[in-house]
Amino acid sequence: MQHDDLEVYVAVVERGSFAAAARFLGLTRSAVSRRIDGMEQRLGVRLLDRTTKHLSVTDAGEVFYSRGAKILSDMNEAELAVSQFGAKPRGTLKITSAVMIGLYKIIPHLPEFIKSNPDLRLHLHLSDTPDDPNLEENDIAITWGELRDSALVASKLGETRQIICATPGYIAEHGEPKHPRDLLNHNCIIISGFGDERNKWFFETEHGFEAINVTGNFSVNSGNAAYQALLAGVGIGRLTDLRKGVEFDRGELVPILADYECKDGVPIYALFRNQKIIPPKIRVLIDFFRMKLKTGKS
Repeated sequence: MQHDDLEVYVAVVERGSFAAAARFLGLTRSAVSRRIDGMEQRLGVRLLDRTTKHLSVTDAGEVFYSRGAKILSDMNEAELAVSQFGAKPRGTLKITSAVMIGLYKIIPHLPEFIKSNPDLRLHLHLSDTPDDPNLEENDIAITWGELRDSALVASKLGETRQIICATPGYIAEHGEPKHPRDLLNHNCIIISGFGDERNKWFFETEHGFEAINVTGNFSVNSGNAAYQALLAGVGIGRLTDLRKGVEFDRGELVPILADYECKDGVPIYALFRNQKIIPPKIRVLIDFFRMKLKTGKS
């Protein structure tokens, strides 16, 4: 039995189809099918029952999968354990990141990171939606805010802050809010498609921690588009300090309600699968960006 045949079988069971396993392994569907047929002939048992629309695992297939998956896991752990002894991180590192973090805190540092890790190939996927919540396609996720219940391991990289702001033109026409509750009488830019929490703005007031459910006549499902609407004077919005405030330096935006800003920033996390040994490529990325985000280096 070849190691790669076992890997093909485990991939088919875990992904539920020959096509999905083929995409994951970078093979053709016919190649995956031939591997499975060959395994069943050598073993003398049927591992999978399949029709044109359905695939199921036989009793023998369940036993084979259970033991085969553990063998592969043990082999990967053995390779990782050996790789700790002086080997440089290598291979492909697949990262999925929140858009703003990716644009302003990952990409600007990539030349330095790549130069320090020449044997790594990076693939960066930017998205503000959790389209790979269990990291089935990626090695690591970089996100911010409250974490969902998950089996993933979270490592804090740093913090960011949300600045409430508007253009001078908007303030001249509509006035400046003096208290967080005044926002209820203003047009606030709404982020759609990510749940109500994205439009609940938090402050520290005389009554303690307070959340304001903002409303407005313009909503958009993109953080960058919301930023452009903010610059255009559509309404009041939130801007992360990851951008370093160049808009404020140029006078394009004016911060408001600064006296009510929450003292605690929004945490930024690196998420990765729970495993006994952290792969060097993941460890080196976490260490690198923890240094950058905690020191505030640009």
